[in-house]
Amino acid sequence: MSDFKRKLDEMMGDTSKQERRIKQRVHERLQTPARKFSWQVMFVSAALPVVALVLFLAVDPMNYLSADQGPGTPYDPLDDLAQISALQKKKQLSAVDYEEFSALPHFDEVGGLNYVDKETFSLQGSSESMHTVIERKQNLFDEVVYEAGDIVRTMTNTSSHLPTYMDAYYEVIAVPGDRVVLQNGKLRINGKPVQSELMDLYEKQGVTIVGGYDQLLNAREYLLLNHFPASETVQGATITPVHKIYGQVVGVASEERTDSIYIDYLTGQLTGDYTPEQYFDLYLYDDLLGFGNLPETPLFAQLNRLGELFLEASYRKTAPISENEVEIRYQYGREGVAEQVFTMKRDSGSAHWVIAE
Repeated sequence: MSDFKRKLDEMMGDTSKQERRIKQRVHERLQTPARKFSWQVMFVSAALPVVALVLFLAVDPMNYLSADQGPGTPYDPLDDLAQISALQKKKQLSAVDYEEFSALPHFDEVGGLNYVDKETFSLQGSSESMHTVIERKQNLFDEVVYEAGDIVRTMTNTSSHLPTYMDAYYEVIAVPGDRVVLQNGKLRINGKPVQSELMDLYEKQGVTIVGGYDQLLNAREYLLLNHFPASETVQGATITPVHKIYGQVVGVASEERTDSIYIDYLTGQLTGDYTPEQYFDLYLYDDLLGFGNLPETPLFAQLNRLGELFLEASYRKTAPISENEVEIRYQYGREGVAEQVFTMKRDSGSAHWVIAE
Protein backbone atom coordinates (compact mmCIF):
# COMPACT_ATOMS: atom_id res chain seq x y z
CA MET A 1 0.00 0.00 0.00
CA SER A 2 1.38 3.44 -0.92
CA ASP A 3 2.10 6.05 1.70
CA PHE A 4 -0.63 8.27 0.16
CA LYS A 5 -3.21 5.48 0.39
CA ARG A 6 -2.31 4.70 3.95
CA LYS A 7 -2.65 8.39 4.99
CA LEU A 8 -5.98 8.65 3.09
CA ASP A 9 -7.35 5.60 4.89
CA GLU A 10 -6.29 7.07 8.20
CA MET A 11 -8.27 10.28 7.44
CA MET A 12 -11.37 8.82 5.65
CA GLY A 13 -11.40 5.16 6.51
CA ASP A 14 -11.32 2.22 3.97
CA THR A 15 -12.26 3.59 0.46
CA SER A 16 -11.89 0.30 -1.55
CA LYS A 17 -15.63 -0.18 -2.24
CA GLN A 18 -16.12 3.41 -3.27
CA GLU A 19 -13.17 3.15 -5.66
CA ARG A 20 -14.63 0.02 -7.27
CA ARG A 21 -17.97 1.80 -7.81
CA ILE A 22 -16.22 4.76 -9.44
CA LYS A 23 -14.27 2.46 -11.77
CA GLN A 24 -17.49 0.64 -12.74
CA ARG A 25 -19.29 3.88 -13.65
CA VAL A 26 -16.32 5.06 -15.71
CA HIS A 27 -16.18 1.71 -17.54
CA GLU A 28 -19.91 1.81 -18.33
CA ARG A 29 -19.70 5.34 -19.72
CA LEU A 30 -16.84 4.35 -22.01
CA GLN A 31 -18.87 1.44 -23.57
CA THR A 32 -21.09 1.94 -26.78
CA PRO A 33 -24.74 1.85 -25.70
CA ALA A 34 -26.73 -1.17 -27.00
CA ARG A 35 -29.21 -0.54 -29.89
CA LYS A 36 -32.85 -0.41 -28.99
CA PHE A 37 -35.43 -1.31 -31.71
CA SER A 38 -38.96 -0.10 -31.46
CA TRP A 39 -41.76 -2.42 -32.59
CA GLN A 40 -42.34 -0.09 -35.59
CA VAL A 41 -38.78 -0.69 -36.85
CA MET A 42 -39.17 -4.43 -36.42
CA PHE A 43 -42.42 -4.41 -38.44
CA VAL A 44 -40.93 -2.42 -41.34
CA SER A 45 -37.86 -4.67 -41.47
CA ALA A 46 -39.99 -7.79 -41.64
CA ALA A 47 -42.26 -6.30 -44.32
CA LEU A 48 -39.48 -5.33 -46.74
CA PRO A 49 -38.89 -8.86 -48.21
CA VAL A 50 -42.65 -9.35 -48.69
CA VAL A 51 -43.03 -6.03 -50.52
CA ALA A 52 -40.03 -6.85 -52.73
CA LEU A 53 -41.56 -10.22 -53.68
CA VAL A 54 -44.93 -8.62 -54.53
CA LEU A 55 -43.26 -5.99 -56.72
CA PHE A 56 -41.17 -8.68 -58.46
CA LEU A 57 -44.21 -10.76 -59.35
CA ALA A 58 -46.27 -7.73 -60.29
CA VAL A 59 -43.94 -7.02 -63.20
CA ASP A 60 -45.38 -10.00 -65.08
CA PRO A 61 -47.15 -12.49 -62.84
CA MET A 62 -48.16 -14.93 -65.59
CA ASN A 63 -44.55 -15.54 -66.54
CA TYR A 64 -43.58 -16.57 -63.02
CA LEU A 65 -46.68 -18.30 -61.73
CA SER A 66 -48.12 -20.13 -64.73
CA ALA A 67 -45.46 -22.82 -64.94
CA ASP A 68 -45.03 -23.35 -61.19
CA GLN A 69 -48.58 -23.58 -59.89
CA GLY A 70 -48.56 -27.34 -60.07
CA PRO A 71 -51.40 -29.61 -61.21
CA GLY A 72 -54.78 -28.04 -61.83
CA THR A 73 -58.09 -28.82 -63.50
CA PRO A 74 -57.29 -29.85 -67.09
CA TYR A 75 -59.17 -28.39 -70.04
CA ASP A 76 -61.58 -30.85 -71.69
CA PRO A 77 -62.00 -30.02 -75.41
CA LEU A 78 -64.83 -32.46 -76.19
CA ASP A 79 -67.79 -30.13 -75.67
CA ASP A 80 -66.13 -27.27 -77.55
CA LEU A 81 -65.05 -29.64 -80.31
CA ALA A 82 -68.64 -30.82 -80.79
CA GLN A 83 -69.95 -27.24 -80.87
CA ILE A 84 -67.32 -26.06 -83.37
CA SER A 85 -67.90 -29.07 -85.61
CA ALA A 86 -71.67 -28.47 -85.55
CA LEU A 87 -71.17 -24.83 -86.57
CA GLN A 88 -68.85 -25.87 -89.38
CA LYS A 89 -71.29 -28.46 -90.76
CA LYS A 90 -74.02 -25.82 -90.85
CA LYS A 91 -71.62 -23.31 -92.47
CA GLN A 92 -72.11 -20.98 -89.52
CA LEU A 93 -68.53 -20.88 -88.21
CA SER A 94 -67.13 -18.20 -90.54
CA ALA A 95 -68.37 -15.01 -92.18
CA VAL A 96 -65.71 -14.31 -94.83
CA ASP A 97 -65.43 -10.67 -95.89
CA TYR A 98 -63.87 -11.02 -99.32
CA GLU A 99 -63.77 -7.24 -99.76
CA GLU A 100 -60.84 -7.23 -97.35
CA PHE A 101 -58.81 -9.01 -100.01
CA SER A 102 -59.39 -6.25 -102.57
CA ALA A 103 -56.52 -4.28 -101.01
CA LEU A 104 -54.06 -7.14 -101.70
CA PRO A 105 -51.86 -7.20 -104.84
CA HIS A 106 -53.55 -8.44 -108.03
CA PHE A 107 -51.43 -11.09 -109.76
CA ASP A 108 -51.13 -11.18 -113.55
CA GLU A 109 -49.28 -14.51 -113.34
CA VAL A 110 -49.25 -17.20 -110.65
CA GLY A 111 -46.45 -19.78 -110.57
CA GLY A 112 -43.38 -20.88 -108.67
CA LEU A 113 -44.22 -21.23 -104.97
CA ASN A 114 -47.56 -19.48 -105.44
CA TYR A 115 -50.85 -21.16 -106.30
CA VAL A 116 -54.52 -20.15 -106.28
CA ASP A 117 -57.16 -21.29 -103.84
CA LYS A 118 -59.91 -23.24 -105.55
CA GLU A 119 -62.74 -21.21 -103.93
CA THR A 120 -64.22 -18.53 -106.22
CA PHE A 121 -65.56 -15.17 -105.10
CA SER A 122 -66.38 -11.78 -106.58
CA LEU A 123 -65.50 -8.28 -105.43
CA GLN A 124 -67.89 -5.37 -105.26
CA GLY A 125 -68.14 -3.50 -108.55
CA SER A 126 -66.49 -6.29 -110.57
CA SER A 127 -67.91 -9.19 -112.57
CA GLU A 128 -64.61 -11.12 -112.54
CA SER A 129 -64.25 -14.49 -110.86
CA MET A 130 -61.52 -14.13 -108.23
CA HIS A 131 -59.29 -16.48 -106.23
CA THR A 132 -56.91 -15.77 -103.40
CA VAL A 133 -53.23 -16.38 -104.15
CA ILE A 134 -51.45 -18.57 -101.58
CA GLU A 135 -47.69 -18.61 -101.08
CA ARG A 136 -45.90 -21.78 -100.01
CA LYS A 137 -42.98 -20.86 -97.78
CA GLN A 138 -39.31 -21.52 -98.38
CA ASN A 139 -37.37 -23.52 -95.76
CA LEU A 140 -40.48 -24.01 -93.67
CA PHE A 141 -38.79 -26.68 -91.53
CA ASP A 142 -35.66 -24.63 -90.91
CA GLU A 143 -36.96 -21.12 -90.20
CA VAL A 144 -39.86 -19.28 -88.59
CA VAL A 145 -41.76 -18.60 -91.82
CA TYR A 146 -44.95 -16.93 -90.57
CA GLU A 147 -45.44 -13.82 -88.46
CA ALA A 148 -48.23 -12.79 -86.12
CA GLY A 149 -50.97 -11.20 -88.23
CA ASP A 150 -50.38 -13.33 -91.36
CA ILE A 151 -53.53 -14.76 -92.94
CA VAL A 152 -53.14 -18.44 -93.86
CA ARG A 153 -54.97 -21.42 -95.28
CA THR A 154 -54.78 -24.81 -93.59
CA MET A 155 -55.78 -28.37 -94.20
CA THR A 156 -58.85 -29.77 -92.45
CA ASN A 157 -57.39 -31.29 -89.32
CA THR A 158 -59.75 -32.68 -86.68
CA SER A 159 -57.16 -34.81 -84.90
CA SER A 160 -55.56 -31.86 -83.11
CA HIS A 161 -56.53 -30.27 -79.79
CA LEU A 162 -59.22 -28.26 -81.62
CA PRO A 163 -59.91 -28.49 -85.37
CA THR A 164 -58.93 -26.33 -88.33
CA TYR A 165 -60.82 -26.38 -91.62
CA MET A 166 -59.67 -26.06 -95.22
CA ASP A 167 -62.42 -23.58 -96.11
CA ALA A 168 -61.68 -21.14 -93.26
CA TYR A 169 -59.09 -18.37 -93.23
CA TYR A 170 -56.89 -18.27 -90.14
CA GLU A 171 -54.71 -15.59 -88.60
CA VAL A 172 -51.36 -16.35 -86.99
CA ILE A 173 -51.49 -15.27 -83.34
CA ALA A 174 -48.25 -16.74 -81.96
CA VAL A 175 -45.11 -18.22 -83.51
CA PRO A 176 -42.40 -20.72 -82.47
CA GLY A 177 -40.76 -19.70 -79.21
CA ASP A 178 -43.82 -17.82 -77.89
CA ARG A 179 -45.37 -18.86 -74.58
CA VAL A 180 -49.13 -19.29 -74.95
CA VAL A 181 -51.46 -19.17 -71.95
CA LEU A 182 -55.17 -19.58 -72.67
CA GLN A 183 -57.57 -20.10 -69.80
CA ASN A 184 -61.28 -19.33 -69.48
CA GLY A 185 -61.25 -17.42 -72.76
CA LYS A 186 -58.37 -15.16 -71.73
CA LEU A 187 -55.41 -15.36 -74.12
CA ARG A 188 -51.92 -14.18 -73.19
CA ILE A 189 -48.79 -14.38 -75.32
CA ASN A 190 -45.44 -14.08 -73.55
CA GLY A 191 -47.24 -12.90 -70.42
CA LYS A 192 -49.23 -10.12 -72.09
CA PRO A 193 -52.85 -9.94 -73.27
CA VAL A 194 -53.12 -10.09 -77.06
CA GLN A 195 -53.98 -6.68 -78.52
CA SER A 196 -54.89 -6.61 -82.21
CA GLU A 197 -57.70 -5.76 -84.62
CA LEU A 198 -58.75 -9.39 -84.56
CA MET A 199 -59.12 -9.37 -80.76
CA ASP A 200 -61.19 -6.18 -81.02
CA LEU A 201 -63.40 -7.89 -83.62
CA TYR A 202 -63.88 -10.93 -81.37
CA GLU A 203 -64.96 -8.71 -78.48
CA LYS A 204 -67.22 -6.54 -80.62
CA GLN A 205 -69.03 -9.51 -82.16
CA GLY A 206 -69.34 -11.50 -78.96
CA VAL A 207 -67.08 -14.33 -80.14
CA THR A 208 -65.74 -16.70 -77.47
CA ILE A 209 -62.22 -18.13 -77.70
CA VAL A 210 -61.96 -21.68 -76.41
CA GLY A 211 -59.00 -23.91 -75.68
CA GLY A 212 -56.67 -24.57 -72.78
CA TYR A 213 -52.92 -24.01 -73.06
CA ASP A 214 -49.95 -23.15 -70.95
CA GLN A 215 -46.98 -24.04 -73.11
CA LEU A 216 -44.03 -22.84 -75.14
CA LEU A 217 -44.58 -23.31 -78.87
CA ASN A 218 -41.94 -25.56 -80.38
CA ALA A 219 -39.96 -24.86 -83.55
CA ARG A 220 -42.74 -26.20 -85.82
CA GLU A 221 -45.87 -24.83 -84.11
CA TYR A 222 -48.09 -21.79 -84.66
CA LEU A 223 -51.19 -20.63 -82.78
CA LEU A 224 -54.08 -19.85 -85.15
CA LEU A 225 -57.51 -18.22 -84.82
CA ASN A 226 -60.31 -17.89 -87.38
CA HIS A 227 -59.74 -14.55 -89.15
CA PHE A 228 -63.41 -14.21 -90.17
CA PRO A 229 -65.44 -15.49 -87.20
CA ALA A 230 -69.21 -15.38 -87.38
CA SER A 231 -70.87 -13.32 -84.64
CA GLU A 232 -71.78 -14.96 -81.33
CA THR A 233 -69.85 -18.15 -82.11
CA VAL A 234 -67.29 -20.31 -80.34
CA GLN A 235 -63.86 -20.29 -82.03
CA GLY A 236 -61.02 -22.63 -81.20
CA ALA A 237 -57.50 -21.28 -80.72
CA THR A 238 -55.53 -24.06 -82.36
CA ILE A 239 -51.85 -24.93 -82.06
CA THR A 240 -51.06 -26.13 -85.58
CA PRO A 241 -47.85 -27.73 -86.92
CA VAL A 242 -46.29 -25.96 -89.90
CA HIS A 243 -46.91 -28.86 -92.30
CA LYS A 244 -50.67 -28.48 -91.75
CA ILE A 245 -50.56 -24.86 -92.96
CA TYR A 246 -50.89 -24.70 -96.74
CA GLY A 247 -49.50 -21.17 -97.10
CA GLN A 248 -50.06 -17.45 -96.64
CA VAL A 249 -52.63 -15.33 -98.46
CA VAL A 250 -50.55 -12.83 -100.47
CA GLY A 251 -52.89 -11.55 -103.20
CA VAL A 252 -55.77 -12.22 -105.56
CA ALA A 253 -55.99 -13.58 -109.11
CA SER A 254 -58.66 -13.28 -111.78
CA GLU A 255 -59.90 -16.15 -113.93
CA GLU A 256 -60.32 -13.67 -116.78
CA ARG A 257 -56.88 -11.99 -116.65
CA THR A 258 -54.38 -14.07 -114.64
CA ASP A 259 -52.07 -16.57 -116.32
CA SER A 260 -51.81 -19.74 -114.21
CA ILE A 261 -51.84 -23.48 -114.69
CA TYR A 262 -54.09 -23.69 -111.62
CA ILE A 263 -56.74 -21.37 -113.09
CA ASP A 264 -56.56 -23.27 -116.38
CA TYR A 265 -57.15 -26.47 -114.43
CA LEU A 266 -60.06 -25.02 -112.41
CA THR A 267 -61.76 -23.61 -115.52
CA GLY A 268 -61.22 -26.70 -117.66
CA GLN A 269 -58.78 -25.03 -120.06
CA LEU A 270 -55.62 -27.06 -119.45
CA THR A 271 -54.22 -26.57 -122.96
CA GLY A 272 -51.04 -24.55 -122.39
CA ASP A 273 -47.40 -25.56 -122.73
CA TYR A 274 -46.46 -26.26 -119.11
CA THR A 275 -43.16 -27.39 -117.60
CA PRO A 276 -42.68 -30.83 -115.99
CA GLU A 277 -42.43 -29.16 -112.56
CA GLN A 278 -45.71 -27.31 -113.13
CA TYR A 279 -47.40 -30.59 -114.00
CA PHE A 280 -45.89 -32.27 -110.93
CA ASP A 281 -47.29 -29.53 -108.70
CA LEU A 282 -50.64 -29.75 -110.44
CA TYR A 283 -50.91 -33.48 -109.72
CA LEU A 284 -50.26 -32.75 -106.02
CA TYR A 285 -52.73 -29.86 -106.09
CA ASP A 286 -55.39 -31.98 -107.77
CA ASP A 287 -55.04 -34.71 -105.17
CA LEU A 288 -55.02 -32.38 -102.15
CA LEU A 289 -56.95 -29.24 -103.00
CA GLY A 290 -58.57 -29.66 -106.39
CA PHE A 291 -61.47 -31.60 -107.81
CA GLY A 292 -59.75 -34.89 -108.65
CA ASN A 293 -59.99 -34.28 -112.36
CA LEU A 294 -56.56 -35.62 -113.33
CA PRO A 295 -55.89 -39.33 -113.89
CA GLU A 296 -55.12 -41.17 -110.69
CA THR A 297 -51.45 -41.60 -109.85
CA PRO A 298 -50.85 -45.04 -108.26
CA LEU A 299 -47.55 -43.81 -106.85
CA PHE A 300 -49.35 -41.18 -104.79
CA ALA A 301 -51.55 -43.82 -103.24
CA GLN A 302 -48.42 -45.28 -101.63
CA LEU A 303 -47.36 -41.96 -100.08
CA ASN A 304 -48.68 -40.67 -96.79
CA ARG A 305 -47.20 -37.18 -96.99
CA LEU A 306 -48.54 -35.63 -100.17
CA GLY A 307 -49.34 -32.44 -98.28
CA GLU A 308 -45.74 -32.04 -97.22
CA LEU A 309 -44.48 -32.67 -100.77
CA PHE A 310 -46.69 -29.87 -102.06
CA LEU A 311 -45.53 -27.47 -99.33
CA GLU A 312 -41.86 -28.43 -99.61
CA ALA A 313 -41.40 -27.18 -103.19
CA SER A 314 -38.44 -25.03 -102.14
CA TYR A 315 -36.52 -28.19 -101.14
CA ARG A 316 -36.56 -29.75 -104.59
CA LYS A 317 -34.53 -29.42 -107.76
CA THR A 318 -35.35 -30.40 -111.35
CA ALA A 319 -32.77 -32.00 -113.63
CA PRO A 320 -33.30 -33.22 -117.25
CA ILE A 321 -32.48 -36.85 -117.97
CA SER A 322 -33.39 -36.75 -121.65
CA GLU A 323 -35.59 -34.70 -123.95
CA ASN A 324 -38.68 -36.50 -122.71
CA GLU A 325 -37.70 -37.32 -119.14
CA VAL A 326 -37.00 -35.12 -116.10
CA GLU A 327 -36.00 -35.95 -112.54
CA ILE A 328 -37.50 -34.11 -109.56
CA ARG A 329 -35.45 -34.61 -106.42
CA TYR A 330 -36.29 -33.40 -102.91
CA GLN A 331 -33.10 -32.61 -100.96
CA TYR A 332 -33.45 -31.49 -97.35
CA GLY A 333 -29.81 -31.26 -96.30
CA ARG A 334 -30.57 -32.69 -92.86
CA GLU A 335 -29.53 -35.97 -91.31
CA GLY A 336 -32.29 -38.48 -90.84
CA VAL A 337 -34.48 -37.02 -93.59
CA ALA A 338 -34.37 -39.16 -96.71
CA GLU A 339 -34.33 -37.68 -100.19
CA GLN A 340 -37.32 -38.30 -102.44
CA VAL A 341 -36.95 -38.75 -106.19
CA PHE A 342 -39.67 -38.65 -108.86
CA THR A 343 -39.47 -38.96 -112.62
CA MET A 344 -41.64 -37.04 -115.06
CA LYS A 345 -42.09 -38.36 -118.60
CA ARG A 346 -43.70 -36.74 -121.60
CA ASP A 347 -46.89 -38.51 -122.65
CA SER A 348 -46.51 -39.30 -126.34
CA GLY A 349 -50.25 -39.25 -126.90
CA SER A 350 -50.97 -35.81 -125.43
CA ALA A 351 -47.57 -34.14 -125.05
CA HIS A 352 -48.43 -33.64 -121.38
CA TRP A 353 -45.99 -34.60 -118.63
CA VAL A 354 -46.98 -37.45 -116.33
CA ILE A 355 -45.44 -39.02 -113.24
CA ALA A 356 -43.61 -42.23 -114.07
CA GLU A 357 -44.26 -45.27 -111.93
